[in-house]
Amino acid sequence: MVDASRTVLKYYLYRATSGPGFTHPIYTLFLLLNGLSYTEIGIIATIQALIVVGGEIPTGYVGDRIGRRNSLVIAAVTFLLSNAGYLFATDFWGFLFVFGTLSFGQTFVSGSGSAWLYDTLQEHDIEGEYTRVSGRAGAVSKAVQAVTMIAGGLLYVADPYYPFYAAVALSVLNVGLVLRLPKNAAYAADDERQAEGESLSMLDALPTIRDRITARELRWFVVYLSLFSGALMTADMYIQPVVRDALEQSFGAVLATYGVEEAATLGFFYASFMGISAIGSDYAAEVESWLGVRKAMLLLPVAIGAFYLVPVFAPVAVFPMFFVMKGSNSLIFPISSRYINDHIGSVGRATVISAIAMARAVAGVPFRIGSGAFADLFTPIAAVAALGASFLVGAALLYMFATPIREVDVPDRSSESTEATPGPVD
Repeated sequence: MVDASRTVLKYYLYRATSGPGFTHPIYTLFLLLNGLSYTEIGIIATIQALIVVGGEIPTGYVGDRIGRRNSLVIAAVTFLLSNAGYLFATDFWGFLFVFGTLSFGQTFVSGSGSAWLYDTLQEHDIEGEYTRVSGRAGAVSKAVQAVTMIAGGLLYVADPYYPFYAAVALSVLNVGLVLRLPKNAAYAADDERQAEGESLSMLDALPTIRDRITARELRWFVVYLSLFSGALMTADMYIQPVVRDALEQSFGAVLATYGVEEAATLGFFYASFMGISAIGSDYAAEVESWLGVRKAMLLLPVAIGAFYLVPVFAPVAVFPMFFVMKGSNSLIFPISSRYINDHIGSVGRATVISAIAMARAVAGVPFRIGSGAFADLFTPIAAVAALGASFLVGAALLYMFATPIREVDVPDRSSESTEATPGPVD
């Protein structure tokens, strides 16, 4: 168990540096400072979505071929290039490279990150701790992001380039840490022949994806998860305009009196989101144990969708609404990821998970386009409410015809003892 504890600790350190938040609260301001229009920013976001859709399955397949750890290394180097690109980009094409590289790197993580962790825990016979380890890692990552978001806003006020220098420095550290993660046993240096024998060929990959995703345990769950990602998580794109308007209406005069810069304010606000997300992620295992997978995956998304309707009647509720969205999503991700991993085999795991991520990305396209048009006609708050209503109606229709998760589909973990968990996991 000592080796398992050390490996989990290395994973926590890797996750802590994998998502520096220095640039997150101010990147839109930085693009506008460099002369980009909102239309150009929208075009870049659309191309990002296309890169994710087109890259998920190929990069998941690459992860299964070269090893999940190696795939994470590629992602870390790609993120480093993306962060460094901010220091040189001055026009639309330069920033298209920055964000396109970021999205491409994310496709290497979406499947391989989850697959590496699940297989690593399985090698130590503690895969039952997946939700706990994944949730704790997410909490560590979000806690670091909260601190770096505050720092990023303050650094931006001092000099617009300072947050990007800081992001590059942390990305360099992340590359070093990911190289210290062990390879999964099937991809270790002295098991290359075994890995070659167990990897999927390109011809086998697509039928395997089809068979596993369309299996009874997963097919309706993937539909439900795509509906959740498309309808509810699209609201994330409205955080900045909604929060900006709410702050101006509620505290604009006070902020102006004290000369508080907008970037600094957004940094603290995003940091508070990360704080609540960290708490939610850390308690994912407890929520899974308390509610069970089936109830958690029903009640949490429904709670988010219902809360989206409240600000239409009480505008001040936009602040708790986004906290509910961030916190509940952090609870949902480790639970849903554990359920998916429980129902796919090790061979081709990253490819299948990437395919599911691609389905979720595709589902988000019509919701983004539709809600954007709705926001132009009415208000961003009305668009968020429409997203919540869409999810509630869609989920109700889905449950009428097919239950996304049946009780018999959830593996029985009652015999597993958390007392045997390595130190860092607890």
